Amino acid sequence: MDITSRDTLPRPQPTARPGCGTLLVLAVLLGGLPVLAHADEKIDSIENSGTSTLLSLEEIEAAEPLDETVTPEELELMRQRYRELNPGLLEIEPGDHTENLQQGVPAPVNDPDANSPYWSTGKLAFKKADGKTHRCTAQFVGDLKIILTAAHCVYDIKAGAWNTNFTFKRAYTSGKSAQTVGWRCMSIFDAYHAPAKNYAYDYAFILTDKNDEKPPLTLQIGIPATKPLTAVGYPRNYGNGKVLQSVDGEWASVLGGIVTISGNPMRKGNSGGAWFSNFKIDGGSGDNLVVSLNSHHLVGNDVDENGPLFTADTARLLKYVLEEKCL
Repeated sequence: MDITSRDTLPRPQPTARPGCGTLLVLAVLLGGLPVLAHADEKIDSIENSGTSTLLSLEEIEAAEPLDETVTPEELELMRQRYRELNPGLLEIEPGDHTENLQQGVPAPVNDPDANSPYWSTGKLAFKKADGKTHRCTAQFVGDLKIILTAAHCVYDIKAGAWNTNFTFKRAYTSGKSAQTVGWRCMSIFDAYHAPAKNYAYDYAFILTDKNDEKPPLTLQIGIPATKPLTAVGYPRNYGNGKVLQSVDGEWASVLGGIVTISGNPMRKGNSGGAWFSNFKIDGGSGDNLVVSLNSHHLVGNDVDENGPLFTADTARLLKYVLEEKCL
């Protein structure tokens, strides 16, 4: 169903602090998965103090794409830590049919601003602690002033520091975009990085300094009712990060809070791009539900992509940022 309501780890430049009449668009419980929120999940936030300025187009064009890979052993450790925090979680093993899936073929979206859900997506560029510029994919989800992306696109675990100078180019294509957006604050769960990285929490919500000029996407928590999925992103290996790509795949498994889409070969720069259930270009309110995002993949696997399972905790984090508690 649709629910509509009105409703620390700092770097030197911004001001950071930890913690737990707007449109919230959220779809709930299509898969029968337990989605109770855990109120003890700590939220980490960072605020833009005004010194984190927008990047230039030249910096964005030169940005290096992020790409997250893990070994099977690392993946299992992350899943086990998630299970310990969420006992009794329903898990779905991949079926035999996944062995016969063909690798999806991404297709370019040459004018993303012309149609939903593409028009909500764009390129997100930022600087890491070393001063180098990098990029991911992101999209407006749940509200006109909320952007969803991967947590590894906002927080650098290796450096133990937040990224900064976030600049979002909505409906970006070959140096042009429909809208340029900055940020006010953002939040992640500290379970993403403490005691070690855990991609079951690899999502972040950003409060923007400008409203989306298009209707927002709908966030869905739980397992989607149907297996077909469509993923989007700005990967290097298709379109060289200049043109939004869309690829059809299939929801394959849910294990330890980490889900897998089979048939998604996008790599480097696709991080943070949404996975859609009930995908339909210019669809209605029950279509284009955002069920996860591009997070990481196993070393040597060029067919599957993993992402975090969205639960009531995800919705709680979205609400936290929406209510501007990250400020």
